[in-house]
Amino acid sequence: MLEYHLTVYGGLDEMAEVRSDDTKFSTTIGCGALIVWSLYAWTVSELLLNLPIFQTLFLMFGTCFFAMAIRLTLTKKWHLLKQPLLVWVVGVIGVCGSDVAYLTAVKYAPPAHVDFIDYLWPFLVILFSGFLPREKFTWPHIIGGLLGFIGVFLLLTGGDGLLGLQKNYMPGYFFAFTAAIIWSLYTIINRLYRETPIELVGMYCGIGAIIALILHFRVEIWVMPSLKESCLVALLGLSSGLAYLLWGYATQKGNLKLLGVMAYFTPVLSMGLLVMSGKEPMSYMLIVACVLVIFGVMVGSMNWENIKGRFSSLEA
Repeated sequence: MLEYHLTVYGGLDEMAEVRSDDTKFSTTIGCGALIVWSLYAWTVSELLLNLPIFQTLFLMFGTCFFAMAIRLTLTKKWHLLKQPLLVWVVGVIGVCGSDVAYLTAVKYAPPAHVDFIDYLWPFLVILFSGFLPREKFTWPHIIGGLLGFIGVFLLLTGGDGLLGLQKNYMPGYFFAFTAAIIWSLYTIINRLYRETPIELVGMYCGIGAIIALILHFRVEIWVMPSLKESCLVALLGLSSGLAYLLWGYATQKGNLKLLGVMAYFTPVLSMGLLVMSGKEPMSYMLIVACVLVIFGVMVGSMNWENIKGRFSSLEA
């Protein structure tokens, strides 16, 4: 009997270790998506200098769809598309709706401001994830998220509080915040549907491409893209598809709160690229904001239980 108990508990320990390793791997995979998204603001700002919004979305979503369709054909997984209607509705609104709001925001406000407002979604994920089954609020994650939020706020206002927000950018800020809400809710709901195949992202983009094309012909005039713009939109579509795959896998199996905190690194990387390309001036407030974001990530990613345990063992 004793041997049986040891065998069972030993097996449970091994299973727990496997789950832990899988969670760490999935969380790392999610960081790959964040790196891809750090290039998003610069690429979109280049494209929207000339191309209309819905035309850009059509080309971007279409590229993502065809890439995923090739993947499904090669792996013979088209049968995975048989999913509940709710999954399709949430996916299309989450993936395509957030991109529509983001690109619209870039038309009305500086890309750097839009990027930082849009990246309030990690803080929203940290808050909303506490309401999920088997999840709970932890102070390190909340504090880390708040530090990131403060960093974003200081950058947008220049340290002057709400009075520092420029009114002529308000429509862009509104759409950027809408994009943040849509994507945070999609991330949370995606966690609930852990068995949903991540390849569905490409199909969401296919539906989004059709909708964007219809809207384009109703409200816009087709602009022939240059070679540079064609390459950028193809790169944006392919990289977005890859990022959606990585993020979908990470949010289903990884540490959701830690991913939310780590996401604050993305606007820091994005801002660095915008500064180097001359699209955003370097400023004292930018440095302060980045420091707060990085410190917030450190606070949220540390294993405080292990640290507390080590201090307890030293005192003993």
